[in-house]
Amino acid sequence: MMSFLERASSLRAFSARPHAVKRDLNKLLETIVAISYTKDLDSLLERVLLEARQFVNADAGTLYLKAKDRLFFSYVQNSTLFSSEEASYRYVYSGSVAIDRSSLAGYVAATGDPVLIDDVYDIQSDVSYSFNPEYDTRTSYRTKSMLIVPLMTRGQTNVGVLQLINAKDDHGDVISFSGQDLLYITQYAQNAASAIEQAKLNREMVLRMVEISELRDPFETSQHAKRVGSYAVELYEKWAVSQHTKESEIKANREILRTAAMLHDVGKVAISDAILKKKGDLTAAERAKMRLHTIYGARLFKHTDSAWDKMAMEVVLNHHECWDGSGYPGIIDNIFARKIRLGRGKRGNEIPIFARIVMIADVYDSLVSRRSYKEPWEQQQVVDYLKWQAGKQFDPVLVELFLNMQDVVQAIKNKYSY
Repeated sequence: MMSFLERASSLRAFSARPHAVKRDLNKLLETIVAISYTKDLDSLLERVLLEARQFVNADAGTLYLKAKDRLFFSYVQNSTLFSSEEASYRYVYSGSVAIDRSSLAGYVAATGDPVLIDDVYDIQSDVSYSFNPEYDTRTSYRTKSMLIVPLMTRGQTNVGVLQLINAKDDHGDVISFSGQDLLYITQYAQNAASAIEQAKLNREMVLRMVEISELRDPFETSQHAKRVGSYAVELYEKWAVSQHTKESEIKANREILRTAAMLHDVGKVAISDAILKKKGDLTAAERAKMRLHTIYGARLFKHTDSAWDKMAMEVVLNHHECWDGSGYPGIIDNIFARKIRLGRGKRGNEIPIFARIVMIADVYDSLVSRRSYKEPWEQQQVVDYLKWQAGKQFDPVLVELFLNMQDVVQAIKNKYSY
């Protein structure tokens, strides 16, 4: 049996269509290696879809993840309908489809067979699947050619489906996907599936840590953590671009920040239920004990030679520090000391940027969420509060950036609903 490399080499010049674009095998292999180093699940899913589209010059695409015997829309990209610069497209959420033979994606997931179609409006009647034109009707888009492959690991675990839409030639005209495209993307999808499987395990471990916190503090839910993580990475990117940060640095920090933000209150597992679940105001002594959750949490990330531990420690320790110095736990010589005395509050740029970002994300989500002690605030109330506290509780530059990305914020809220 020929290896993938041998089969790919023999098909380098192969094209089932006269206008198909010749693909670069070396580029494919470089891409496979690159995605294997992406550990954050959201960053990985976005990159897997984008790299696949770029490799076969597809105008659009959808990445579905399998969960509970259904396929869930995880990422949707469409160069015609929205620019890749629009962050809100990362959080498009449109429900799920059944894993059966009736829909295109469902058929691929159910059978494990890829599907290549020249025109979805001209599917032969002797197949079980059909194309749903609802999205085209709603957006005035014209789907034509499609290449759909299963995201199947080498161990034959199906993690989802990769769907590519409307291949284009060098002139921008829609053409059919080629046999070469099918061969390359099938191999790419297998490697992507293995990377996704590992990233999902990493994310599940993080969410389990959040769920442990939830057992102690019912407000620290996994959905809250996902929203805070997403707000944080989008706000960071806005800030980083304004600071002319290198794209490679932004990408690396986004991966780490999402997880660090999700674990911002992990230290609450060390606080007693008598304080966490107390109804009514805390006493001064109880507030002092509650503030120690920042230190208890930071102690979990003691490997300072790790970029991930370093950022997680910064976020967990400092996300309650205020711009005007009125926050906590303040400047502490050694957080691992047996006895801890809280110092004066850090102020301004003494507070690490990632912690300043997470504070805004956390406070915003807490205010717009329902709690046992309060109803969710109206959006305008929250906006007014953020403006009022700019320069006091919050970094004023970050507040302005956050208020200017409300389309993204609303998309995140819709995806990770309450």
